[in-house]
Amino acid sequence: MRRLAAVGLTVLALATAVVLGNRARLWNDELALPSPPLAHVLPRLDDPRTPRLSRRVVLILIDGLGADEAHLPYLDELRARGVAATARVPYPTISRPNYVTILTGVPPRDSGVRANRVATPVAVDTIMDRVQAGGLRVATASDFGNLMSLFARHTDTLDVRWVEHGTHLSPPPPVSWPADEVVRVPTLAALGPAIAELAAGDAAFVPVLVLDVDRAGHASGVGDEYRAAARGVDAMLRVAFAGLDLARDTVIVTADHGHVAPGGHGGDEREVSNVPLVLAGAGIVPGSVAHDARLIDVAPTVAALLGVPAPGHAEGRALVEVLALEPADAAHRAAADNTRASAIEVVTDVHADTPSIAWLAAVLAGLAITVVLGRSHLHVSSLAGAIGFAVMVVAIVLITRGRLSPSYIPSLARTEELGAIGIAAALVLQVATSWFVVGRARDRLACGNTLAVVSLAIGLGSVGLVHAWFAPPFLDVPPPLWMVAIPTLDLAAATCATGAIVTLAIAAIRSR
Repeated sequence: MRRLAAVGLTVLALATAVVLGNRARLWNDELALPSPPLAHVLPRLDDPRTPRLSRRVVLILIDGLGADEAHLPYLDELRARGVAATARVPYPTISRPNYVTILTGVPPRDSGVRANRVATPVAVDTIMDRVQAGGLRVATASDFGNLMSLFARHTDTLDVRWVEHGTHLSPPPPVSWPADEVVRVPTLAALGPAIAELAAGDAAFVPVLVLDVDRAGHASGVGDEYRAAARGVDAMLRVAFAGLDLARDTVIVTADHGHVAPGGHGGDEREVSNVPLVLAGAGIVPGSVAHDARLIDVAPTVAALLGVPAPGHAEGRALVEVLALEPADAAHRAAADNTRASAIEVVTDVHADTPSIAWLAAVLAGLAITVVLGRSHLHVSSLAGAIGFAVMVVAIVLITRGRLSPSYIPSLARTEELGAIGIAAALVLQVATSWFVVGRARDRLACGNTLAVVSLAIGLGSVGLVHAWFAPPFLDVPPPLWMVAIPTLDLAAATCATGAIVTLAIAAIRSR
C-alpha cells in the first residue's frame, strides 16, 4: 500500500512540477486579456464638432523618461513656450501596455494589454483610427521596432512579419496598420532627420517612439548613462523640430513610465508613475496649467487639437484648460468626454475578479489529504518537506532586495539566472534534509511519503489560496505585491513538487 501511495505521489508531484513551472514561465501571457470586456462595447464616437486647432500634432514618446529626470535644455525651452505638466501613469507601469494607453486613452486594466509580450492585436479604438476616419493621414517613426504592429488589423495574432523597404515598413497583405507611413531607423542620430522629414509631409498626426533612455535605465539604472541618454534624446528633438512651424503645428512630449534607481519599472512607485507632459505650439495656451493630467488624457487631447472625435473607448479627457478653445467649444469637448467616460465606467466596473470556489475546494482537499495520509507520521521533521518552498520564497525576497514589486525585478535574463540558482539551492537542501530525515526513520518509505505529502500540501495549498482570489482570466490586474508573489509561489510549489520526487526516490532507495 505504501509503495502504491509512493507511486501515486510521484505522478502527482511530476504533474505539479510541470504545470506550475510552466505557469510561472508564462505568467506574463496569463495576465493578458486578448478580448477585454471593453472591446465588446461599440466605441462611442460622439463628435463635439469643435474647431481644428493644429495643422499637425507630433507626439514624442520617450520610453522610460521619468518626470524627475526630464529637466533638459530643449524640453525646458518647449516648457517655456507652452505647458509644463506631470502625467500620471496607470498601473502596471510597463512599456507596451502604456504605449496602448497613450494612443487609445484606455489603461492596461481595460485594454487587456498588461505586459510586454503581446500575442494579439489591441482590440480597442485608437487615436490613429479617429484621425484616419477624419480624412487625415498618420505617419510614425521609431529608432527600434514598429509601434504600429501592436495595432494590426485583419489578423488574429501578431505573428506577422512586416516588409522592409529601406527605412519604410509595410505589413503583408491582408494585414494593415492604422498608419499611412511607418519608418524605422537604426540609430538615434538618424531619428531626428526622419521625424523632420515626416513632419514636413502631409501627415496630421505623427507619433514617435524613442527607446534610448529606457535601454540605458535597464542597463545601468538611473545614473550617468541614463542622464546622458536623456540629453542625447533632448538634442535629437532640437534637430527634429527645427523645421516645425509652431504657429501652425503642435508638439507633445511624454513617456510611458519612469525608472526606480536600480533601473526597473512596473510597480506603482512615484518614480515610475510620474512622467513629463510637455505641450507647445498651435492650439496650446502658453503658461496654462493642466489639472491632474494622466496618460489616458493624451489621446483625447490630440483629438481635440485635430478637431476629430476622441477614441471611442478612451477613459481620459481632453485637457481643455490648456487648449485655445472658446468657452463653449471647451464645454462641448468636456461634455463629450464625460458622457463617454461614464458609459465606459458602467462596463468596466461590473467586471471584477471574484474568489474561485474551485480553488478554495482544492485547498481544503489538500489539507484533508495531508491529515489522512500523514497522520501516523506527522512530526516536526515532516516540515523538512517545506524546505524547497521556503528557500524559493527567500530567494525572491533577495532578488528584489526586499521590495516585492515588479519595479525591482531584474532583467528577464538576470531573473532567470538568479531563479535557477535559487531552485538549485532549494533542491540541494531538500536532498540533504530528506536523506537525513528518511535515514533516521524506522519506516523509511512511510516517512518519504509523509515528507512528499507535506511538501505538496504546502506548495499546492499556498498556490490554491492565492489563485482563489487571483485566477486567470485576470479581469483586474493583481497589485504589485501579487504581481511578484503569484509567479513566485507557482515556481516555489513546482520546486516543492520536484523536491517531493527526489524525496520519494531517496525513501525508495534507503528502504531496500
